[in-house]
Amino acid sequence: MSSLDPAASGSPQSGPWIALATELAAQEAWRHRVVAEISDAIVREIPALGRETELRAAMRDSVDANAVLFAAMAERQQDPTTAEPPALAVAFVRLLVHRGLPPETLVQTYRIAHGAFWRTLVGELRGAIDDPTALATALEHGAAYMFAFIDALTDAAQRRYAEERALWVRSSDAVRAQTVRELLDGVPLDPEAAGRRLRYALDREHLALVAWSPAGAAVASTAIERDVRELLAPLDAGTPLLTTIGTGLVAAWVGRRHGLDPAAVRALRSASDAPTEPVLAVGGPARGPDGFRHAHVQAMHARRVAQLRSAGAGSVTHYADVAVTALATADHEQARQFVAAQLGPLAAGTSRARRLATTLETYLQERSSPRRTATRLGIHENTAAARVKAAEDALPGPIEGRVTELLLALRLAPVVGGD
Repeated sequence: MSSLDPAASGSPQSGPWIALATELAAQEAWRHRVVAEISDAIVREIPALGRETELRAAMRDSVDANAVLFAAMAERQQDPTTAEPPALAVAFVRLLVHRGLPPETLVQTYRIAHGAFWRTLVGELRGAIDDPTALATALEHGAAYMFAFIDALTDAAQRRYAEERALWVRSSDAVRAQTVRELLDGVPLDPEAAGRRLRYALDREHLALVAWSPAGAAVASTAIERDVRELLAPLDAGTPLLTTIGTGLVAAWVGRRHGLDPAAVRALRSASDAPTEPVLAVGGPARGPDGFRHAHVQAMHARRVAQLRSAGAGSVTHYADVAVTALATADHEQARQFVAAQLGPLAAGTSRARRLATTLETYLQERSSPRRTATRLGIHENTAAARVKAAEDALPGPIEGRVTELLLALRLAPVVGGD
């Protein structure tokens, strides 16, 4: 049981319920688990928020930020009716507006989050307070504070929604974002009319990029867009099309009617390795309106792999280089289990396991030649043979008959792990 004082009472802005709420919120593992549960509950009731990775991520960030705000205000015994949405919650509101989702979606999100968080807190309070009278008081005060908090937060979020929508519907960004969304959703459009709205011709070969900052929402989309324009300038393909598609996530397209120079595409590099330099994922090239969409889908898959690899500031991930990994990690949990089943101890993150896995992968690529393996790795042939033998001994089964599976598992291991 907790050391909470069951005799503590007072107003809804004091008492043991606050001590427990702030204690739990300070535990990141607990908070992240509860935020994940709340996010799952929201998606179950509002499937539209789960169909797009960036929208779901923004929703989860909003839930987490609001939970932290709740605990902070309670701990300081602040008036819950003064609650204002934190920055990540405002970013979620803005994204709802830009996606054309109605204000009712916002209100429903807050209602579901409130119910799910309160049920969790009630369970924690029941486990922490033995005395029935003290428990009843804690539940009463906690409920009063949380209802006042969520009402204030919901009202403030709705005001932000109305303000953002009033600005958005009058902007050229709204027309561009809506046209891009329709193209990506496969809505039949007149390519010439869509191109005029975008000020970007669709009858060309497109390169698609997505860019984000490793510093997260702390870096504005306008700064990321500036960096993307500078990075794309060497392609000499005119003004790129850019639009924000998530919190701190920018999508870009650039193209030429007669095709892009493959060497120039491969030479794309960020200007520096500063901590705020955006991370880039590249898809394409692909031609025409369908290519506009396909190149973006590839860029988003390349982004997923880059995130799994914890790609650093200024890095560029081309879909062509990670296509197999992207395909094989579409179901992350299944990929993780596959790696563990194929590699066993070689999937561990130890330096020895990585060394043996690298040697085995090279050995299989070199058609089981210890000599060529040694040459590629810059080691003695006997050392290569010894490492291959150690790797074989560690595998759950023989190499024969599953070379393809082992090569795939060895490629995936650094991305998904095997534990």
